[in-house]
Amino acid sequence: MRAVGDWDSSKIIGLTGRGPAIIKRTDLVIPADLVAGLDIPPLAVTDGAADLEWVEVPVGRWAFQRRPSQRLPLDPRTAKRTRRYVQLAPWSLLTGLVTLVAWLAAVLVDVTPSIRLTAVVVAGADQLVWLLVRRGLPRQIPYRTRFGDLRIPEVPAEVAQQWISQNPGVTATDEPPPRPHSRRFYAGWSVGLVAAAIGLTVVLANDGREDFILFWVLVPVLFVAGVSMALKAQPQSKADPRWTWPPT
Repeated sequence: MRAVGDWDSSKIIGLTGRGPAIIKRTDLVIPADLVAGLDIPPLAVTDGAADLEWVEVPVGRWAFQRRPSQRLPLDPRTAKRTRRYVQLAPWSLLTGLVTLVAWLAAVLVDVTPSIRLTAVVVAGADQLVWLLVRRGLPRQIPYRTRFGDLRIPEVPAEVAQQWISQNPGVTATDEPPPRPHSRRFYAGWSVGLVAAAIGLTVVLANDGREDFILFWVLVPVLFVAGVSMALKAQPQSKADPRWTWPPT
C-alpha cells in the first residue's frame, strides 16, 4: 500500500474551464482499530464536493443488510438514493421469495398459459425493480476486508489525501482488494464443484428414469460455480489507475 501524495495534477480542467472534468480515484484503507475514532473531512467521498449530506451507509452489499453502517459524507443526489436503498433493503428477502415462487410456478406447476405468463412477468418485474433500487448505491460502499480493515473504494484522490492527513494510519492504495479466502480455498472448492457437476450428470444420464428438472438445472449451476472459484484462485493482477468522467 502507498499513501496518497500531492496529486494536484490529478484534476484535468475541461474545455469550459469551469471545473474538473476528470477525477483520479483510489481506495481508502482504514485499520480496524481506527474506525471508531475517525476524523472524517467534510468532503463528499463520491465527488469531493463541499455540498454534502451525512448518511449512514451500510458496510458491505448484502441486499437485506442495514447494519453495521458507517457514517459518510455523500453528495445530495447520492445521499437520497442511498437512504432509499437503506429503507427498502429489508424487503429484499421478501422480493426474492416472490421471484422464486413465481419462477417455480412458471416452470414446474401445470397451469394455463396465461397464469404461466403472469408468473414470468411478476418474477421479471420484481427483479427489475430491485435492480433499479440497487443501482442507486454509490461505488463508495465501504466493506470489511478479511483482515478486519474497512475499505472504501474509488474515493477522489484529493479527498483521500485529506482523510490521511487527519487520520494517521489510514492509507490509500490502487492494489486490488484481497480475496476473502486463500487461493487454496478457492482451488479446493473449484475441484469439488466441477466434480459434483460431472458426477451428477453421469448419475442422471444413467439412472434409467425421468428425473426432477431441478436436478438438471443444478448441473450447469455447479459447473459455473466451479469455474468462478477457479478464476478466484488465480493471482490478482495490479489494478490500473482509475479515472471517472464526468465525476460521479
